[in-house]
Amino acid sequence: MISLERRFVIGLAGVLLIVFLLLLWGSVAAVRSLSEAYVATRLGHDAEALLAALSVSPQDGHRLRQGRITPIYRQPLSGHYYLMQFADGSRIRSRSLWDEPLDMPRLARGQTVTYQGPGPGGQRLLYRVGAYQKGGQVFSLLVAEDMAAVDADIGRFQMIALGVMAAALLLIVVIQRYVLRSGFRALDRVRREIRQVSAGRLDRLQTPGPLEVQPLTAEFNRLMEQVQRRLQRSRRSLGNLAHALKGPLSIVMRDIDALPLPKGQRNSLSGQLDRINALIQREMKRARLAGDATGRPFDPQQQVPELLQALGQIHREKDLQISALRLPTGGIPVDQEDMLELLGNLLDNACKWASQRVELSIFVETELHIVVGDDGPGVPEARRNALLRRGARLDEQVAGHGLGLAIVGDLVEDYRGHISFGESASLHGLEVRVSLPLDSIA
Repeated sequence: MISLERRFVIGLAGVLLIVFLLLLWGSVAAVRSLSEAYVATRLGHDAEALLAALSVSPQDGHRLRQGRITPIYRQPLSGHYYLMQFADGSRIRSRSLWDEPLDMPRLARGQTVTYQGPGPGGQRLLYRVGAYQKGGQVFSLLVAEDMAAVDADIGRFQMIALGVMAAALLLIVVIQRYVLRSGFRALDRVRREIRQVSAGRLDRLQTPGPLEVQPLTAEFNRLMEQVQRRLQRSRRSLGNLAHALKGPLSIVMRDIDALPLPKGQRNSLSGQLDRINALIQREMKRARLAGDATGRPFDPQQQVPELLQALGQIHREKDLQISALRLPTGGIPVDQEDMLELLGNLLDNACKWASQRVELSIFVETELHIVVGDDGPGVPEARRNALLRRGARLDEQVAGHGLGLAIVGDLVEDYRGHISFGESASLHGLEVRVSLPLDSIA
């Protein structure tokens, strides 16, 4: 999609180009009109001079006194011409016409017309023709001038004006782009703060932005506060619910043990209650996950060592070596509680099956990658797909409800990630790989 800045610049350039072209057309038309009016005025003055030089008498007829005629009319094809045509059909021609003919329109006495037309040698002439009477003689006088020099001047003016307007257009576009970028800097600050909010470094936008986007930033902050309040309220309520259910379930299980029931029936009821307890625990843990909601960012360097130490205490009877081979520095824009829940379940599952060693690697490329491996017996490839089913347990001798990897699968699904199982190349036990897509990295 085209950016607003480019859209504004292209729109402004298009409008200015149309305006400048109209101005250029208008200015050239005005200059041409003024030039033609000036030439027509000069032709009028030449016509008056020719009328003054015309001598009409019954004895000599009609003739021009050559001393009063501009010399340019005597140069062949000079671009300046005149022609007098009398009622008796006689004509007086300028020497500049040489043998070239000119058409003389018929006009009523006192009438004057100005027009353009072709002339000798392909010249474009401006004609001035008038009908006069002098000394009892009625005649028409045509005066013409070549417009080539005027057209050349107008062409030069047009090129200069075009160059000036092009430079002005470029300058205005550059200035407008600078002005737009200066205005968009405030939006850039808002965008950077949104990334910081996504990365968990900020809880809300600190910069309100320009007046036009302040309602948007205010609504964004309101939604962020609402999401955080709902997330905290949900987790708090779920904790209260889990605590409230724990007591009644314990009482029911104790009462079942005290009832005079056959052993098989008692075991069946106890199993069903264990299943209910496991399902409640699973759904509680799943509901506590933030998913892609905004929470505190996950800092592996700070929080993973504490988690490994806690797991070492939980499984101290096995004397396991739990190590983190690779941890990224800085915060990662995923919810801290979600990652601790995910890592806790993955590592706890590995510790249950490991003989001596459990290894963890976390690294960031285009996605967040988590790899957990152990040196346990591993899982045959045909049975790996069953690991994510809730309550699935491949060995009844290992304590637990079989919910750990199912919870991991739920969280990975919430983050639109991917989980896979394989054999650890270094430890030869089960290796679990989790990939979570990230929009931004802190």
